[in-house]
Amino acid sequence: MRTLWAAGLAAMLIATPVLAQQKQSVGDGAQAPLRDLRINEKKIPDVLLLAASAPYASQGTKSCAQIRNGITQLNAVLGSDADAPEAKGGNGGAIAAAGSRAIVGTLIPGFGLVRMITGADKQEKRVTAAIYGGTIRRAYLKGLGVSKGCRPPAAPTATARAAVPTLPVDKDDKKEDRKD
Repeated sequence: MRTLWAAGLAAMLIATPVLAQQKQSVGDGAQAPLRDLRINEKKIPDVLLLAASAPYASQGTKSCAQIRNGITQLNAVLGSDADAPEAKGGNGGAIAAAGSRAIVGTLIPGFGLVRMITGADKQEKRVTAAIYGGTIRRAYLKGLGVSKGCRPPAAPTATARAAVPTLPVDKDDKKEDRKD
């Protein structure tokens, strides 16, 4: 048990400086017990609550400036959209954060039960629904921006619109194709 604790602590200490600028940080994972006990609970931003309540509302969609403002507000809480240049960098921060949450979660016995009793599971579902609603609203606003001829960020970038959808190729599938 001590070895697991030491390894987890070392991993968090090593990863923290490298990933400090990431939206999902290892520090967030280390604070998971506080959130799960509802000691360090963050309020869901109003912009996400509004977006989740009516993602396809026409309010605030009359002009490109209004659409851009709505997208900017959503980007501030959701992070960059898929068409943003900085979004192409990978998901190392998210992987490290998930790892730290898993380590912290295994160190505390009965943690799932604690989350259920304190209501942290319900809060997590509310947060997930708000993020989902915000993501839908942002996509809807960008679609409206395209139809109105708006420029980014009120519409997807030209590169994103020109991209051709492709499925990832599995290396094992390539090897099987060569044998035929």
